[in-house]
Amino acid sequence: MSNLVLRTIRERRCSFRFEPTPIDDEKLKLVLEAGRWAPSWANTQPWRFIVIDDKETKETLCSKVSTILNLSIKEAPICIAVCVDTKKDPGHFVEDGAAATQNMALAAHSIGLGTCWIGVFSIRDERRSAEREIKKILNIPDQWRVISILPLGIPKLKVTKSRENLQDMLDLNSFGSRKN
Repeated sequence: MSNLVLRTIRERRCSFRFEPTPIDDEKLKLVLEAGRWAPSWANTQPWRFIVIDDKETKETLCSKVSTILNLSIKEAPICIAVCVDTKKDPGHFVEDGAAATQNMALAAHSIGLGTCWIGVFSIRDERRSAEREIKKILNIPDQWRVISILPLGIPKLKVTKSRENLQDMLDLNSFGSRKN
């Protein structure tokens, strides 16, 4: 495939293990810029990105947030918390944060870095949710929500996975009406 964007989308995979190599500031800036340029409803741009490079903070996140991806948070030289302001965009903040997360994941892959999308958003905003714990650890105000954490680094392993056939997920004009 010759189109760089489509090739990046097709080849990107989650990286769960990372080399201890520090991330170059220029590469980090490219990833963050990709998040900044994500689409948002009515161009509200309701996001903020918290770059976490402190080992103790990452350890605290791992101790308070129960996820099988804790090793990713520990090993990655940098983690990015994708946060959105619910007052700036009350109707679409989840999609806006997801778009920023995806842009950053694609940008990371395109420059030789790996990441995995750790979704932490709690739809019911439960008191004991991972999102609430993350908000406490990172001092995030109440009106802000955390959509995801992106561990970022040089992947230790190359992951390959296949996708379902497009025809098996494609309908024409209405749900269940298959195009042959």
